[in-house]
Amino acid sequence: MTAKQAPWLALLISGGLLVGAWIFQYGFDYPPCTMCYWQRHAHKVVLVIAAIAIALQIGGKPFSKLFGILLTLAFLGSVYMAFWHVGVEFGYFEGPKLCAADGGGMAGFDPNDPLGGLDKKIKGPACSEALWHFLGLSMAAWNGIISLFGAGLMLFSLKGKSNA
Repeated sequence: MTAKQAPWLALLISGGLLVGAWIFQYGFDYPPCTMCYWQRHAHKVVLVIAAIAIALQIGGKPFSKLFGILLTLAFLGSVYMAFWHVGVEFGYFEGPKLCAADGGGMAGFDPNDPLGGLDKKIKGPACSEALWHFLGLSMAAWNGIISLFGAGLMLFSLKGKSNA
């Protein structure tokens, strides 16, 4: 991998993770919890940094080590959030108070005033409840592993002599 490819790979990894999250949310009706949304924000940061680096490359500027470091840090932010989330799922850590479940989707619904609940905040599932697993790992765990891989790739891209 060359330094020139690094922002493209970052774009592919974070973009793929975000699209995957949206497919689970909107395609398979797996509502995200609060910590899931936080993890998505880290990937949005990766996308912005990668897009700026790509735009500069197209304009003739070489991929600077600064962008490699920023992409690495953004991926590590995702890793931190993901593994904190996994710790909450397994009960190792306490989740933020925002992560408590709302006690049921229809709790507090008044059929005589169906629009009355529109001013209330919508709460997703509890952060401690993983809704989906693959090979024994939750979506948060897979996000952490893939983000750690992305951080490693970004670090590896910094090792080259030429960043052109």
